[in-house]
Amino acid sequence: MQNSNVRLKIYVMRSFFLCAILASGCATYKTSVSQKPIWEDTSAILRNIQGKPQNLSLQQIRDAIISNSSRLTTFRANIAMTLTAPDLKGPVRCTGLILYQNPKSLRAMGAKFATTMFDISSDGNKFWLYVPLENKVYTGACNTFHKIEALGINIFPGDMASLFNYREILEGEKPTLETWPAYWLIHMLEMDTEEVNLKGNLLVDRVNGEVFRCELFNADGSIRLQSVFTNYATYKECRIPQRIDVRWPAYDTTFSITFSNIVVNGVLDPKIFTLAIPKGAQTITLD
Repeated sequence: MQNSNVRLKIYVMRSFFLCAILASGCATYKTSVSQKPIWEDTSAILRNIQGKPQNLSLQQIRDAIISNSSRLTTFRANIAMTLTAPDLKGPVRCTGLILYQNPKSLRAMGAKFATTMFDISSDGNKFWLYVPLENKVYTGACNTFHKIEALGINIFPGDMASLFNYREILEGEKPTLETWPAYWLIHMLEMDTEEVNLKGNLLVDRVNGEVFRCELFNADGSIRLQSVFTNYATYKECRIPQRIDVRWPAYDTTFSITFSNIVVNGVLDPKIFTLAIPKGAQTITLD
């Protein structure tokens, strides 16, 4: 009888500790919350910005953004890029070099495994894209999308230069301002005699006064481009984002670029922005 009581006590104690362990596990286990993409939620960026929010007028914010853009005359950096598009089998990653001269001159080269994948230059009006594996040069206007079959992507060359120069986005538009606890939202309006169109949005953090998100719209109101700017650092009094993520929703295409070895306002030979067409390369003009 005594042995039975002992066995019963041991059973009860084991059951108690088992229930306690299970209860503890249930209390500490949390269902994983899927993180929203940066295109839908930029709150994580704002959480990393520490400081007291400023109270500025629309004109003060606008002047500060344009002033910072104006200080950047040239830009040179090594780059690491990741590109995704529906026609690609998966993310394409490469490294390279980017050169920019205010206001719209751009040159970028990308390579993988010591093989050049592309070399593109743009003067703001026209672009030239050399694809060595095909020995072809594509050229066309900067202000429209072009399908590059060899790379399986759509490109809008004019967008890339505009990401370095907010003056181009802000000037000539009628802005309005929304003030939120952590950021300012600037709506850039295009006004004519009959209607008002939203051309773009700039989201500016209230602590540092830096643009962390930009949206540009088509004439029909659909989003043409979304871009996110992070990891700002100072180079010769210029605030430079060390990473830019870009998305073109209509083409389900994303482009992420990280800068390193950044040189700001150095001397660049204007000739470097002219793509020398290799001998024997076929030139294709895109509409």
